[in-house]
Amino acid sequence: MAGQQVRGLGAKKIISIHALLEWAFRRECARLDFAEDGESILGYGYASMTAMILRHEQLGCRIDGGGRSEPHPDADAVAAAVSALPEARGGRRMAVWIAELARAGAVPDWMPDAAPRVYPVETHTNRYGIRAKTEDAARLGAHGWPMQSRRNRKGQIVQEAVLFCPVSVRPTVADIARARRSYLDWWGALHELRCSFQIYSGLSSFDVSCEMPPRAPWLKNVDGELLGG
Repeated sequence: MAGQQVRGLGAKKIISIHALLEWAFRRECARLDFAEDGESILGYGYASMTAMILRHEQLGCRIDGGGRSEPHPDADAVAAAVSALPEARGGRRMAVWIAELARAGAVPDWMPDAAPRVYPVETHTNRYGIRAKTEDAARLGAHGWPMQSRRNRKGQIVQEAVLFCPVSVRPTVADIARARRSYLDWWGALHELRCSFQIYSGLSSFDVSCEMPPRAPWLKNVDGELLGG
């Protein structure tokens, strides 16, 4: 398994939080359970992710695995921790997304190599190939151009429309920024989970390492190496 090393026979395995999530949701088929999310635990108010992990271990709870063998207890603990992500880290919406990505063995689409490009809104095909459709710039009002006078081949003055090509920009800068903001939110949620398991453990077979996915894979130096990984 990626990011996983064995210290010795019978010892806990060192694993990254990303590999741990994929193991729990993809291999062990653990499921999220929001039934206790936000309830009081032993009178101490909101059930934080850490409290959920500890309660899960104390009670030996299992996430319902459906019509198959039960997931490993550590996979249940991982699912419980993800289910209890605080709202500051995306809450239930982020928990579901993390689980879906882990099951698919994927990371969020941060639109690698994306750049805004200009495309004609409409095109037409003639004997010369595909051409962009044009329109009269007068329809743009104050931002357009009125008809212009010109002398034709017969020497007559005629009024001729100034043509322009309506275009769209895809993807927009906002689209790219939104995708990368979502990636950073996902990364932050994984960091929260990593720190929680490192501090409070709760796993019988694994120790979570400091290894994380690249924080901003779109940032590279002149040699093409990742910055801020």
